[in-house]
Amino acid sequence: MINRRSAKNFLLFHALVLCLLLLFPLYRAVAAHMTQFMAGCMVHDYFFVYCPLCGGTRALEALLHFDLLAAFRFNFFVAFVAVLAAVLDVIALIRLLRGKERLLILPGWGWIALAVFMILYAVLRNYLMIAHGYDPVGDLGRFWQGLRR
Repeated sequence: MINRRSAKNFLLFHALVLCLLLLFPLYRAVAAHMTQFMAGCMVHDYFFVYCPLCGGTRALEALLHFDLLAAFRFNFFVAFVAVLAAVLDVIALIRLLRGKERLLILPGWGWIALAVFMILYAVLRNYLMIAHGYDPVGDLGRFWQGLRR
């Protein structure tokens, strides 16, 4: 028997996600024109390194076009979290259909592991860019190559 309260919460959450997905092209259009009035990522613009979320919008856009390779190239962390969220969503749907009240099961260590992964990812991607010139996003590689010469 499906728990009505859990089903209602599940549907409301997915209605919100659908609205955000439908507004994503509008966000991209507005963000493209806002760069002349305000800076993008302050870490990127002032320190010339990538924050853990730099390239995340491009990664989400690639995921919406089902281009997994491009999504993981632009921002591996954001693409990984999006795929993980999709897997957890399927698990939540199965739990809902089985009549469970609690749909999302992510233990405390899972959140800590995600935070550690995010920090390690940020350090590794900047190290590879600065020391070895590997810049899959393509925004800052030339800056660091110019300093090495």
